[in-house]
Amino acid sequence: AMIELALLLLFLVSLCLGVFDFARAIRTNNTIANMSREGANLASRTALAQQDIMNALADTAQPLNMQANGTMIITVLNGVTGGDPTIPNQYYWSSNTPNFRSKLGTPANPTTHRLATLNLQTGQTANAVEVFYNYQSLFSSNVAKLSRQFYSMTVL
Repeated sequence: AMIELALLLLFLVSLCLGVFDFARAIRTNNTIANMSREGANLASRTALAQQDIMNALADTAQPLNMQANGTMIITVLNGVTGGDPTIPNQYYWSSNTPNFRSKLGTPANPTTHRLATLNLQTGQTANAVEVFYNYQSLFSSNVAKLSRQFYSMTVL
């Protein structure tokens, strides 16, 4: 019985750690999805400054360490009837911005294929909030790169 326990205990502990790490990854993904939704809601419905919105979102992101591993980008989109929306302004949140690039492009070079489905008319404005987070797995090492960048975008 002791030998069987010794053999199975290693397997059971590995299985439990894997389930725990998978649950952490799901929680991380859900947290950043909620952050992007709430950020788009705040950016569209309040008069708060974009930096204040992103600071408030980062404060609610616990237990994620957004300061070290993530960033947020708020992109203002202006509609053009019969064309793709333009990007007049884009606001970045943290010092990690060189590690994260907006998937919507920049004001000088918007990524039109991601914006074409919005169908914004001239005079309409939308706010897109992108949240990036570098997730560190419990099992990441120099040999096994099990880390992943999570991303969520909401346009409102």
